[in-house]
Amino acid sequence: MTKTIAIVSRKGGVGKSTICSNLAVLAVNATVLDCDDQATLADWGDRRSQLYPQVISIAAKRAASYLQTTKTEWNFIDTPGTLDGGVIEVMKASDFVLVVLRYGQFELDSVSTTLSAIQVTGKPAAIVLNHIHPNTKASELIHDLEAAELGIPIAPIAIRLRTDFQNAAVQGMGVAELSKSSKASQEIMQLWQWLQQAINP
Repeated sequence: MTKTIAIVSRKGGVGKSTICSNLAVLAVNATVLDCDDQATLADWGDRRSQLYPQVISIAAKRAASYLQTTKTEWNFIDTPGTLDGGVIEVMKASDFVLVVLRYGQFELDSVSTTLSAIQVTGKPAAIVLNHIHPNTKASELIHDLEAAELGIPIAPIAIRLRTDFQNAAVQGMGVAELSKSSKASQEIMQLWQWLQQAINP
């Protein structure tokens, strides 16, 4: 049965496209719907030499209808850094919502609106910390977020800011395709394993 994951954040520049593309590469049999006007993943898909994941550029308001035509095992939706009606429809059409959060006070201030919208949709969701400095103790940040009682689970794996993500993107690849033994690959693979369990408990 096809599962759809919406990658969301009300703020731009938090790394939604990076998370989305790398998870889709690990899922293999996947479709990526790029709903962002910047078309970051559409451009990334043009650079790929692999058949999967398929990358489709589409407006958020049309994504729900398009999902009915996909035949891949997984769908990943990269949303724009807004919280308009189209993004809310995307969340409603998804099986799981992954909120990408860059740790900082301004980001924490803005995430409450996103979480309120998720609660309205009733969809299961989680927060993943992204762009963490490599030397930062991610466990402490995750603990702080859990203590804040935001209302949804915090993924136990944080994704650090590593050059491998950029190097892979330039080549139309995921970090796991670039090098499975790299720290970036290990982190994204751990996140993918956790996410599958969260979606299919």
